[in-house]
Amino acid sequence: MSRTPRLAPRHHLLAGVLAAAVVTAGCSAADGGDASPPSYEQSDAVDVTVLPQLAANGEDPEAAADAAWVVDATVAGVDEGTAVTLVARTDDGWDDVDEQATDADGHVSLTSRSSGDLHVVVGDGDDAVGAEVSTDDAPAATFTDDFDEDSVDGEGATWLTRDQGYIGVRTCSRAGADAAKVTDGVLELSVMEDPDREGDECQLPGRRKRFPFRLNGHVGTEFSHSFTYGFAAARIRTQAARGQHAAFWLQSVGGQKVGGPEKGGAEIDVIEYFGDDHPEGGLTSFTYFLDKDGKKQTVGGWLPDADELGDDWAERYHVFSVEWTPEEYVFRIDGEVTQRLEGPTSGQPEFLILSLLSSDYELPRFNGELPETMEVDWARVWETGPR
Repeated sequence: MSRTPRLAPRHHLLAGVLAAAVVTAGCSAADGGDASPPSYEQSDAVDVTVLPQLAANGEDPEAAADAAWVVDATVAGVDEGTAVTLVARTDDGWDDVDEQATDADGHVSLTSRSSGDLHVVVGDGDDAVGAEVSTDDAPAATFTDDFDEDSVDGEGATWLTRDQGYIGVRTCSRAGADAAKVTDGVLELSVMEDPDREGDECQLPGRRKRFPFRLNGHVGTEFSHSFTYGFAAARIRTQAARGQHAAFWLQSVGGQKVGGPEKGGAEIDVIEYFGDDHPEGGLTSFTYFLDKDGKKQTVGGWLPDADELGDDWAERYHVFSVEWTPEEYVFRIDGEVTQRLEGPTSGQPEFLILSLLSSDYELPRFNGELPETMEVDWARVWETGPR
């Protein structure tokens, strides 16, 4: 891996002023692992926070405990595109495990599957500055479900099928336990033809075309687990077709109430995916709440430049997450910030929902074959409180 470029002049000066200590020198990580940590001057110009294990992009299922930690770093006074390296201890010694370029604000997100001490380094040789952190600094998980046969709809199950059917925006579909099952540690949520309405067809107002009545996979933790402030994440492989949308979202326990999000709670849509080849890119993240007059207020929406985030949502698992504080929601995909919505935010306990829903407005755009299925490898929460 190539080493980082020299710092911009302003940062070099800042590093000289703020440097506090020199970390023990080591050999080049390009040699296949160093005996000692990297050499750099510790500097307050490098602000680093270790987040939970919010990244795990891959084709195969894996345990939630094996996901990568996310390291958020902001470097003061550097040019956009400055390389930042994350160094961790691996089986071979100290190695460069990630390298990313800063954005216009000097921010970068890095990932490490190695636990323990980590070093964030900017620059080379005598110009190198950085900071040391540890995965022990990340919040501890307070809820984890890697999914087994007892996770969904059984006695004492964590996830129960939600009561929704043939009403509202889904007059042609309902939720049903038959559309949610666990296979080999993976939760499979499907849109399928409703076996109780076999042969029947649903006609939408103003349209001639008819559609088979559908059964939706739609489960939540309302009666088993909720939390207030922190991180929530799910590792998901979406459906491919349009005509339904995969979703990971949160709702207030007991439903939203009038009065704004702090008092009345909110719906937090961590991610929705509306299918491949969608003209808007297919990905949304948003939140809505009821204001003091009872009017629905929506913040967020389609993720801009979704094609730059990826095009393999139905082929690979990705971790979709939200960081929820009293001041803001931060949405991420595999640790990379995709949208930041500043407050007000929900001040009420929220529970988790996973679903593949076919709403009436989507049915005319259906371009797949039933059943369509999304897969969830795991779901996890790190409750922090207001901090």
